[in-house]
Amino acid sequence: MKRFLLLFLVFPVLLAGSVFDLFEENLKNSSSYWTSVEKLKEAEISYKRYTSFWNPAVSVSLGTDGITITEDGIQNFSVIPNVNFVNVYGFKLGLSFPISVNPKDWSINFEGTQLSISRDLKADYTVNRLKAEAGYLSAQYSLKSTKNSVFLQTVQDVFDWYYYTKKKKIFSQKLQVLREKLSKAIDEDERESLEKQILSVEQTLRNAELELKSIHTKGINEEIYKETKESLSKITLPATTLEHREDLKALELQKKAEEIEKKTWFLPYLPDLSFSFNYDFEESNWSIKIGLQLTLWDFGERNLESEKRKSQISLLEYEEKTREVKDSISKVLINIENLQSQMKQEEMNLNDLEEIYETNRQLFKKGFLSEEDFILSELDYMEGKLTVENLENSLILEKLNYISTLGYDLEKFLKEGDLN
Repeated sequence: MKRFLLLFLVFPVLLAGSVFDLFEENLKNSSSYWTSVEKLKEAEISYKRYTSFWNPAVSVSLGTDGITITEDGIQNFSVIPNVNFVNVYGFKLGLSFPISVNPKDWSINFEGTQLSISRDLKADYTVNRLKAEAGYLSAQYSLKSTKNSVFLQTVQDVFDWYYYTKKKKIFSQKLQVLREKLSKAIDEDERESLEKQILSVEQTLRNAELELKSIHTKGINEEIYKETKESLSKITLPATTLEHREDLKALELQKKAEEIEKKTWFLPYLPDLSFSFNYDFEESNWSIKIGLQLTLWDFGERNLESEKRKSQISLLEYEEKTREVKDSISKVLINIENLQSQMKQEEMNLNDLEEIYETNRQLFKKGFLSEEDFILSELDYMEGKLTVENLENSLILEKLNYISTLGYDLEKFLKEGDLN
């Protein structure tokens, strides 16, 4: 890959009212996109518990006995609003404001404020935080990857629409000319050759029609194609880097969590310990509570959990994923080079077709070539130009695929350029 570590200047691409409008519409109709959005929201909430102290959870509960109804009616009960500031390095800090209610006259009595600090002593705060951050980064990359996939498909649809629309037009004209030639042909060998050509052209037309029907992006027109082609032709490749791959960063964090868990492989065998401190501001008294639960026998759950903590699965996943990404980048770069070589070949073929067309045009003017044969040579030349243009579009798509594989957000990259 080092042979391709070239940093180019990137021209910001501004596409107003063209492919980005189609892209936004396709995003709205993509179930994968909305699933990724929801997963990112969930991961963000989980990670936020470890990054923001002032992220309170407010709840209201009834007293420990709830509401009791007897033959004498509703008994006195309490309502307890709670405010919890969660995960301050594993400690849960909370305030509660007990209110007693007398249902006879529905009078209420504020009982003061109580402070509680509790922690599950067996819970590994650092590991949980690393895993939450890894989940958040993974969800970020998943959303970006989904958006890039939708964008690439949108651009592919625009290019395919143009290619198959033009191809259908060219081959429809070619079919008409071949049929005219067949109607005039007398020689059996010539008729057989023309019939074979007609069958081949009809098959090409059917395939082009099928490809056009398979395009799901709506609202494509030639103006959008021209704007898209012109703008995307300006993009150049950034240097090969993996710094934008949040999925790899997530695996690195999981590796760190795995290393910590490996050192504490014995943790599942320890008793479940909990600690809580309570202080009543009204009564000015405090209490400490220690909870303990020890499993004496199970079906192997503790042993399995201990073995899992000793494993190095995240390390293997990181190495496999890194290798996979680098292989993907190498393949894309090779595809780019192959397309560039193929373009040069097709451009040479196009020059040959242009020479044949110009020669036939002169022969047709002088009456040495039939009108049908002249039109067929012109259509061959038009098909050659379309082939070259389609290869140019394929090269653009492969460049976008390369940028996406590096982990860039394509929409942001094209609008703002490589700001890194």
